[in-house]
Amino acid sequence: MKLVIVGAGKLAYYLIRELEGNHHIVIIDKDPQAALKFADNSVSEVINGDGSSYPVLKEACEGADLIVALTDQDETNMIACQIAEKHLGVRFSIARVNNPKNKEIMEHFGVDYAFSETQILAHLIEQEIDYEGLRIVHHIKNSDHVIIEFILSEKSDACGKSMAEYKFIHDSRVVVLATNDGETVTPVGSTVMHAGNQIMMVCAQKDIGQIWKEMVR
Repeated sequence: MKLVIVGAGKLAYYLIRELEGNHHIVIIDKDPQAALKFADNSVSEVINGDGSSYPVLKEACEGADLIVALTDQDETNMIACQIAEKHLGVRFSIARVNNPKNKEIMEHFGVDYAFSETQILAHLIEQEIDYEGLRIVHHIKNSDHVIIEFILSEKSDACGKSMAEYKFIHDSRVVVLATNDGETVTPVGSTVMHAGNQIMMVCAQKDIGQIWKEMVR
């Protein structure tokens, strides 16, 4: 995969270390000193220039599959992703959001995935404090639903009941169940739940607390 990274900061440095050797990586930064520290075997190409500039991006994005904009300027990150996808044929875009309030704006204007480190940290802390033993695996885009994962508690009324018998909270539903023997099951109405089963479930985010009380704690 060809990957273009805009912004040669610490986040880019550690990301490149994780991906090194597996992908064709191009990095862009308007600070020549920042860009130069990547001019070794860890990246395929280093471009000194403005990552929100069409000519710079045109050079970098030829044949690229993905752009990741990681500068400390939200406007730069959004523009880079827009140009790359709408005008240069890049298939997918990811942008860092420095001000969490800009996340929805970025996604509204076409950024495929905008992430806020502040929000990610807040979610992790909130999850660890409020719902020990349960984690959110995925936030479903344009929806108030999430995918959660947990181990079914031996105290839960769900133990020994089939999917059809147990009264799940609102429209929540189990999508994958791993048995205590390690077998992965796509559940049907007759599938029985047992204590210790690892369960992945789709549910409304507002229902997580009630599910945790009834199936996890």
